[in-house]
Amino acid sequence: MSTETIRLRQRTDWSRLAFIASVFGIILLVWQGYVSFIYDRPIPLPTPVSTVEAFIEMSETGELWEAAFESAQVLVLGSIPGILLGIALGLVIGGIPPLNTSLAPYVYAFYATPFPALIPIFVLVFGLGNTGKAMIVFTLVITTVLLQTIAGVRNVDARFLEVARAFGSPPARTLLEVHLPASMSFIVAGIRLAIGRALVGVVVAEFDTALSGLGALIFRYSGRLALSHAFVPAVVFSITGILFYVSLKKAEQSLEKWRQLG
Repeated sequence: MSTETIRLRQRTDWSRLAFIASVFGIILLVWQGYVSFIYDRPIPLPTPVSTVEAFIEMSETGELWEAAFESAQVLVLGSIPGILLGIALGLVIGGIPPLNTSLAPYVYAFYATPFPALIPIFVLVFGLGNTGKAMIVFTLVITTVLLQTIAGVRNVDARFLEVARAFGSPPARTLLEVHLPASMSFIVAGIRLAIGRALVGVVVAEFDTALSGLGALIFRYSGRLALSHAFVPAVVFSITGILFYVSLKKAEQSLEKWRQLG
C-alpha cells in the first residue's frame, strides 16, 4: 500500500470521525434546547447538562462505581463461560451433521423465545444474587455464540475439509485446525452480537432483582422521577456497548479479509 493511499485513508477516517462528532453535537444541542425552551410538562426530562451534573454527583459519592462494579461482575461471570462453551458446542454440533440436524432447530427455537418470560424461572432456580443474574446473561450469550459458530462451521470451504481428509486428519483435529480458524469471522460476529444481548440481560436481570448494579440504579431513580440520575447508568451501558461493538467489529473485518485471502 502506497504512502499516498495511507494518507488518503487517514484523512477519510478523520473526516468520518469529524462528521460523527458534529452530528452528535447537534443532537445534544437540540436535546438541550427542546427540554429547556419547549418541553413544559410537570415531570422534568434529563438534559445533557443535568446528566453530566448527575454523573459528577454519583461519581463523587461512589454510588455509580460501586454499581458499575456489580454489573461488571455479572457481565463477566455470564459472558466468558457463555462465549467459551458456545464456541465449543458450536464446533461439535456444526461439525457433526447428525447433531446439527437434531439439535440446531431447538437452539433456534430457544433463541427466538421472548426471554423476559423465562426470567422468573431463573430467579426461582438460581436466586436473586449474582449467580441468578449471571445465568441470565450466560443463557443469552451462549445461544447467540452457539448459533453463529454453527453457521461458521457449516460455511467452511469444502476444499479445506478435502485436504484434511486427504492427509488423514482425525475429526477432533479437523475441528480445531480447520473448522475453528475458518469460522473465526463468524465467531467474532457472534461475540459482538452476544455482548449486546449480555448488556440487555444485565439490565433486565437487575430490574427484576433490583438489589444492586446499574440496572438497580435505573430502577430506583426512575421510581423517584430523578430521570437525570436514572439516565447516567443507561449512558454507561451505552458507552460500554459501543466500545465492545467497535473493537469486535474491527476484529471481525480483519478476520473476514484473512478468510477471503485464504
